[in-house]
Amino acid sequence: MKKFFSFVLIVLGAAALVLAIALPTYVVPKGKVLPLNAVSTTGTDPIESNLLDSAALGANKVLPEHANKAECRGDKPQISCFIGTGTPLQSQRFTVAQEPSDDKQVTLEVGNTLFRTDRDEPRNLLSATIDRITLDRETQMPIDEAVSTLDLQPTMPGSEGATEQSNTPGESFTSANEPFTRPGIQYQFPMGTDRKSYPYFDNHVLTTKDIDFVEQIEMDGEEVYHFKQTVEPTEVYPNLRNMLEADGELSKSDEASLASLRLKFPAEQWGLSKDEIRNAPAAEKKDENKPEGEEETLPDVEMSRFYTVNRNIFVQPDTGVIVDGHEEIWMYYAQDQEEANEIAQPENRKEEMANPERTATYFPAKWNQSAKDGQMEKAKEGLKSIHTMGTVVPWILGIVGVIFLILGFLLYRRP
Repeated sequence: MKKFFSFVLIVLGAAALVLAIALPTYVVPKGKVLPLNAVSTTGTDPIESNLLDSAALGANKVLPEHANKAECRGDKPQISCFIGTGTPLQSQRFTVAQEPSDDKQVTLEVGNTLFRTDRDEPRNLLSATIDRITLDRETQMPIDEAVSTLDLQPTMPGSEGATEQSNTPGESFTSANEPFTRPGIQYQFPMGTDRKSYPYFDNHVLTTKDIDFVEQIEMDGEEVYHFKQTVEPTEVYPNLRNMLEADGELSKSDEASLASLRLKFPAEQWGLSKDEIRNAPAAEKKDENKPEGEEETLPDVEMSRFYTVNRNIFVQPDTGVIVDGHEEIWMYYAQDQEEANEIAQPENRKEEMANPERTATYFPAKWNQSAKDGQMEKAKEGLKSIHTMGTVVPWILGIVGVIFLILGFLLYRRP
């Protein structure tokens, strides 16, 4: 009987030591998977922004702040007369795990809204999307299959005609596109984030570009990696149209989503002289046969919306949880890519921010304290679990294992 108990203690001790070694080296790394019950809410505080009020533009009603400007009088005020400065904008994001999800993958459904806080619902809604992305639970990267979707609620900047459809994940929403393959991360970094660049997907222009590691900092007592990305001026219309046409046709909802991305107005309303008109036939710029003294009529000019952003993301590397985010989003109209690049030059950008003439939306978004606290708490819970299973439990098992082995050998050798 004595030998039997000694063997039991030796076996238990050896098993405890093996498990103590296996937990931090194999079990914990394999156990770093995304949960199937993920839920989070992030957002910004209201912040003064610049916004083209398309409701005022459609009604040809000059905004009060521009009423006394010479270019805002008459029947055809310039587009700048409908761009509000200091408009309070706020964004919110709600993320929840949805089906299909299993032991290998999890689908996140993300509702994003942008709205102005100086109007009541539903007139305050500027844009809304439902973004669905399926991630590999082990790598935390999007799976390489055409399963992602991006559904749009057709609204325009400042529009008072926003629909009252739900923008809450899990509820009804107008689908706008066929599933597509998403090549970059967006809402979650890998658990064990490295100090390197990662492909990042931008759902405004539906393209992927690297987001670069900048520095390691401390935030709320935890190690945090700072990543930074700048998306140069990119035309919004082509990629979005291609996505919406993937099913073979454009629905009325699709057309409504595209409507504000290209606007056509007389050159004078854009504030253009004949020499500033690009890509127009010479005959349209100037009629050489027009009688002297007769006022020259300039052609209509179509402009497309361009998007650029300066993005800063802060990630707790062990959990991959994004704990803070800043996005300086700017959308504006330009005649072509060359002009869009010129407008984005630092001096021209500064002038446009101070006296907007082409801006559709300028939104310097920063997460509010509630969002940062919530995400940091989520990261700390993950860190606590990793620390417990990777450090505390192995130490306890190691000590218990050594004690059992010693007791087993002593009991075996005892006369």
